[in-house]
Amino acid sequence: MLDRTSGKKKLSARKSKEAAPKSASGSAGADEPAYEVLARRARPQTFEEVVGQEHVTRTLANAIEQGRLGHAFIFSGMRGVGKTTTARILAKALNCVNGPTATPCNACESCVEITEGRSLDVFEVDAASQTGIDATRELLETVKYQPASSRFRIYIIDEAHGLSRQAVDAFLKTLEEPPPHAKFILATTAPQKLTSTILSRCQRYDFRSVSVTEVIGALQVMLEKEGQKADESALAILARESGGSLRDATSLLEQVLAFADGEIDSAMVHASLGLPDREALRQLIGALKARDAGTAVGIVADIVGQGADLTRFAVELLEELRHLTVLKVASRAALSDLMETEVEALEELAADASADDLQRWFRILLRAQEEIGRSAVPQLVLEMAVVEMATLPELVAIDALVERLEAISAGGSGGGAPPNRSPQQPASRAATPTANAAPRTQGPGAKPASASPPARLAPRTAPTAAPPAEVPTSAEQPRWKELVDRLQREKASRFFRLSYSRMLEVADGELRIGVTGRDAVTALTAPEVRADIEAAIEDHFGTKLRFAPIVLDESGAVPKMADLDIAAREDPVVKLSMEFLDGKIEAILPREDRGE
Repeated sequence: MLDRTSGKKKLSARKSKEAAPKSASGSAGADEPAYEVLARRARPQTFEEVVGQEHVTRTLANAIEQGRLGHAFIFSGMRGVGKTTTARILAKALNCVNGPTATPCNACESCVEITEGRSLDVFEVDAASQTGIDATRELLETVKYQPASSRFRIYIIDEAHGLSRQAVDAFLKTLEEPPPHAKFILATTAPQKLTSTILSRCQRYDFRSVSVTEVIGALQVMLEKEGQKADESALAILARESGGSLRDATSLLEQVLAFADGEIDSAMVHASLGLPDREALRQLIGALKARDAGTAVGIVADIVGQGADLTRFAVELLEELRHLTVLKVASRAALSDLMETEVEALEELAADASADDLQRWFRILLRAQEEIGRSAVPQLVLEMAVVEMATLPELVAIDALVERLEAISAGGSGGGAPPNRSPQQPASRAATPTANAAPRTQGPGAKPASASPPARLAPRTAPTAAPPAEVPTSAEQPRWKELVDRLQREKASRFFRLSYSRMLEVADGELRIGVTGRDAVTALTAPEVRADIEAAIEDHFGTKLRFAPIVLDESGAVPKMADLDIAAREDPVVKLSMEFLDGKIEAILPREDRGE
């Protein structure tokens, strides 16, 4: 059982100890007050002064005025957006002598005590350090007592997601049915870590990050009270560096105030915070646009020489690339967080930049940025990244490819000779000799001796081509069957799709084999399988040939190979792919076998 009187004495003693060191050490006088940081001096004292959280403060103010205020709240959001400040204002609104009121006077004893953090009826608990069940039980023991001098006992539990499971279990019953004089406010940066039983017992208010414009306005108000001046561009840098946290922006401003002498400008902000110079960023992007890798590496070396944080520099460069990309694909209205002068500089930089290049650079730098933070030599990682960005080949515009395709389709000179065909070879193969034109030495049913040399076959070339090579013919189906049996003995599961295959012809250095179904072509043209088959062909027939499976008709008949081959190789899209993408034909499927 906690004794209220002893508790009050202990708290008073603690407050007196905290208030004791009011003077600076050394030669400072005993009456000189201790310095109070800007973040505490500028802390809002009313709902109207809270920046960027009108959706929360308005709801709370209306609930107080209408008498519809709940007993338990969850204030969730990132750090430094006003969760604890709003909780204290709510405590003053409830305990003010004029209250409950949405506009506490900040002059009565209760308001002053809460503002100074010495109220006996407002408990602030850091759940991150007091997570145990014992601390929670001791706190809950005080809930049943009436307030010492105020209207409500208010419990502000900061970082509430840090409560242990046992502490949450002990807290649940009290949170669900507290006495009328108790109010609970749970502040957290990780609401997803709170249990559903806690969430279901509280009203939840999500605090959003503060926009750049709102942060700039708040900083200007602080500077006016401090009697200082600053360029709006300098405040914009502070606002962006804060990442939506007004408390972080206030701390950065105080750091700059300690460094600055006179009016604050962007150069002072960069110097005091050690931020990378934006001019260096733009020079680097200019070098990337010019494909000048040497200059880009030199700029990185200069940045390193200035002692800049390369991780932060990479992040700044990513943001700059993002801004440029947005300007290329959208409009300047999408960059509302930037100052007018900054947007104008970006527009000049983006004038001759390609959106495709900007996106490729962004992806490369994004990968490098992750490695920079882990690497023992971040400079090398960043240098190699900018070299890769500066040496990327230029992309061919799609309209140029379309024009090239149209020229090939129209039979113009732009197409050139497609790959895998000599310039002397005719475009159409209708008049060329067939693969079976060579004399046959054996009938289809005869089984040649294994030592007999392969038959000669006239090649599919013009009469002026080189002498024909010794290759197998379709008449040697039995020998092909021998090869299939040999492969299947080695590994039946890998080559079983060759069971009903047929040797069709030899043309252009390819051994064309008829197979059944598209699945057979897909399986047999896998790189490892094709390599094994081609090695076996060379060993068995004594000739190096490319294995080319062809899907047979549904009736099992041999398709018109010459027509299929010509149609495939003369197709404009195929020719364009082979010429520009260095492609090659793996297999030829009839149109009906492709599901078209």
